[in-house]
Amino acid sequence: MDSLRCDPGIDEIVVVDNASDAEAVAVVMANCRDVQVILSPVNLGFGGGANLGAIRSTGDLLVFLNPDTVPDPGCMSALAEHLSKQGGVVGPLVRNGPDGTPEYGCTVDRMLLLRAMDKPGEPLYVSGCCLATTRSCFDAVGGFDDRYFLFQEDVEYCWQALRRGFAVEVLPGAGLVHAGGAAAAGGYRRAGRVETSSSRILLRERNSWAMGVACAPGGRILQLLALSILRTVVFTGILVFYGRPRDAARLWGGLVWNVVHLRATLERRHYRGVTYRGERTAWGRVERRFFLWGLARRGERLRFVDTEPAEAGS
Repeated sequence: MDSLRCDPGIDEIVVVDNASDAEAVAVVMANCRDVQVILSPVNLGFGGGANLGAIRSTGDLLVFLNPDTVPDPGCMSALAEHLSKQGGVVGPLVRNGPDGTPEYGCTVDRMLLLRAMDKPGEPLYVSGCCLATTRSCFDAVGGFDDRYFLFQEDVEYCWQALRRGFAVEVLPGAGLVHAGGAAAAGGYRRAGRVETSSSRILLRERNSWAMGVACAPGGRILQLLALSILRTVVFTGILVFYGRPRDAARLWGGLVWNVVHLRATLERRHYRGVTYRGERTAWGRVERRFFLWGLARRGERLRFVDTEPAEAGS
């Protein structure tokens, strides 16, 4: 919080407490007397909490920031200056996890698997740990899809912004440290292994189906769905291999969720403002190579850092 207070680019700070425990609320209230604190009676997830904060804020430039981040001095000012000129969406150079691995934005492959970019380029999306956008872009997209609860909301938001002709960029001159794992266990590499959790896999699998239907060009949806089935089969095998058969079965429950929510997903797809050029630009940022193949060749292994059965949300 102190790094935000010291940044002249910040005009307003809004803290959304997503139904945390009473002790955490007391700490927030005691240390945030100079900011607007919104207490949600229920956990709305990332997208719902971000949307609530945006509705209650007054500025034309919005920055969504995770609690496990520390912006470098001047980071917010640089993002604000860039948005004032370019509009759309912009994120900083993120230094992730215990090793400070640099992330120049992110993309997905045609199985809708995520990959952080290790050098400057044209990202499909910027991480929701620090995502800056204009209110005009936020309104044009319809905000974050709050059905997701956690994971993929940032991907879907940026993909939808690109579909409407907005820019999605990373500003290397603005930096930020992201510890990772505050909202959900895992999400980084340590000691040569990818640390994850069942909830990460379950929610990302479930939400990836909805994201593909909501964002992909019409001629690519069947291809993406077929590859998504293959992806889910692979992760089913991974969960079984790691002794998590109950979670493996829950993966397929994500398909049921998508059928139930198909109408809302199609409404996101057909929300006003999509252009043919924007669709082509967005699809051009989807990686052609399959990331699973690279992981298999490198022999990377997972380490599950959760101990309780996962809940995929509703």
